[in-house]
Amino acid sequence: MKRRTNYVMAALVFVLTMVIMNMSAVIISSFAVLVGTRAKGAQGGYDAAQFLMSNLNFYTCLIYVITGSVFVLWYYFAFIEKKGVSMYMAEQTRKLKGADFGWIALLTLAVQHAVSLILTLIGILLPSSMENYTEMIETSGVSDYSLLWVIGTVILPPIVEETIFRGLIYRYMRRAGLAFLAANLVQAVLFGLFHMNLVQGIYAACLGFLLGYLAYRYDSILIPIAMHSMFNLCGTVVVELENRFLPGVLIGFLILVSIPATVFLLMKIYRETEEKIAGAGYGPPEEHAGAEKAAGSGGEGANMTTEIPNSNTGTIQEEEQ
Repeated sequence: MKRRTNYVMAALVFVLTMVIMNMSAVIISSFAVLVGTRAKGAQGGYDAAQFLMSNLNFYTCLIYVITGSVFVLWYYFAFIEKKGVSMYMAEQTRKLKGADFGWIALLTLAVQHAVSLILTLIGILLPSSMENYTEMIETSGVSDYSLLWVIGTVILPPIVEETIFRGLIYRYMRRAGLAFLAANLVQAVLFGLFHMNLVQGIYAACLGFLLGYLAYRYDSILIPIAMHSMFNLCGTVVVELENRFLPGVLIGFLILVSIPATVFLLMKIYRETEEKIAGAGYGPPEEHAGAEKAAGSGGEGANMTTEIPNSNTGTIQEEEQ
């Protein structure tokens, strides 16, 4: 029964994400038009709609604030409240050190260039889909750089989307008994579907799988948030700077070496995280035995329990949550 409940909760998170994000967009635009119409008649309503379409970063910020308010609170009450913020943050950072973010930055650059190979392949196989994607990007406001752009591209989406996909959905499926590989694959596919267009959905699913793997290895949601933020930054500012200042030959070279660079960096991250102790609920199941003992040893953790997967086959010892 508990297993089924967790599957239902994971599905509910995804469905509500789609509903809330789309309804938020409708409500915001309808409210703006209504206010404009009441103030200046039909022309005011038209001007309000045009304002939103001309300030897409502002529009995006509002949508993510509404959506994030729901799911960040959900994540807090589901996974943080009983532990307390201080213990939760200790768990989230116990495997992290400053150098890890440097490796993640390099990995992000490599992956961003590898995505160019995926886009090239899609352009060859699905030219009409690629054309639609290019048109969407050009009209989305992603290159209208400002403070609102930073908030609406680099800050809010990584926090909100990682909380939903690598936070709630992934962890509910692990609670339900799914092995890491299956749980990670499902949340990655849902992450691709979330983007609602074929081209972005393909590379978003690949990225989502990688972000889930990093959450697993570092036993923390903080690393996926950081990489997601860097990826959004690289996909806009860094790519634009490269295209403006680097010769095409050098860009081509960076794209070609991106695959071996990605493999090398993932191997480096694997070695760095292999021997570390964790217990935040993301990482390799055998590591959670230490967390179980800590929770029963007294102090703040004595009355608090966590899920403890036994092995990658997906079996789970469930303690009180």
